[in-house]
Amino acid sequence: MNGNAIYCSTFNLDSSETVAYNNPLFPAYVRYGILSSYPDYSAVSHWHEDLEFIVIKKGSMTYNVNGELIELPEGSGIMVNSRQLHYGFSPEYKECEFVCILLSPKLLSGNEWFYQNYIESVTKNSSYPYLYLVGEEWKISILEKIDRLYSDFASQSKQELPYFALVDMFLSIMKTLYENLDVTPHGSLKELNELSSLRNMITYIEEHFTQRITLESIASAGACCKSRCSLLFKRYLRETPMTYIAKLRLRKSLDALLNSDKSITDIAYECGFCGASYYCETFQKYYGISPLKYRKAQSRIPHH
Repeated sequence: MNGNAIYCSTFNLDSSETVAYNNPLFPAYVRYGILSSYPDYSAVSHWHEDLEFIVIKKGSMTYNVNGELIELPEGSGIMVNSRQLHYGFSPEYKECEFVCILLSPKLLSGNEWFYQNYIESVTKNSSYPYLYLVGEEWKISILEKIDRLYSDFASQSKQELPYFALVDMFLSIMKTLYENLDVTPHGSLKELNELSSLRNMITYIEEHFTQRITLESIASAGACCKSRCSLLFKRYLRETPMTYIAKLRLRKSLDALLNSDKSITDIAYECGFCGASYYCETFQKYYGISPLKYRKAQSRIPHH
């Protein structure tokens, strides 16, 4: 639980994020994060099966869910539903401290009939890609449960997940969602198809980021034309495919940069850049510092 640590995600073959659960045998993730742990104050757009809950403790951030921007001021929160493209960032590069809890629907899958009718009716409902946890009392109650659970977790000396409390809270939250949301699907088939195509293109990029990637090859992975490919990236991720690739390669390079003695040239080629100079130029453009200076600066920060 170190807010200064860089959060480096890995991904499954379908490009869903492989969540680094606190306990690999129990699909729940609880931590306190700070936005400056990302060198550009922005995570990379990703998705996972888990429901994600964010509570803003200090400062503010913007959350992008399927291309829609949601402002999260201090004291507010958001629930991102299963399999939605999302990431948090600060366009002004301002600090934000937040609680992040991810809970896998599998925690509640003991009975197939119950799971399909009462859990998946929420988690697979495209009408609710996210829920802004402000306003109505039942939304506030979800926010308070998440905040309280983290406080209980943080107060423990062993930092072990409160397993019974987590499952109990998750079941209570799902009950609240089921009772207060219209669980009849109303999502747009067009949007579902677009997101499916976009996920396929992101998967392709994830699998080939060390190689040369063309706009044509990305579009082919999404079964669409080049202009359609660019449109979907702009609509849902608010950036071009090539910008997404550059940012992903930079994020992939951080692990080697911070946790190895590899040269800048080696890191550049391993992460798909055509050379060290272009890697340094891109790093400086997005992070405002050179890779070497960033490596030296991070080596002076104590990590626990």
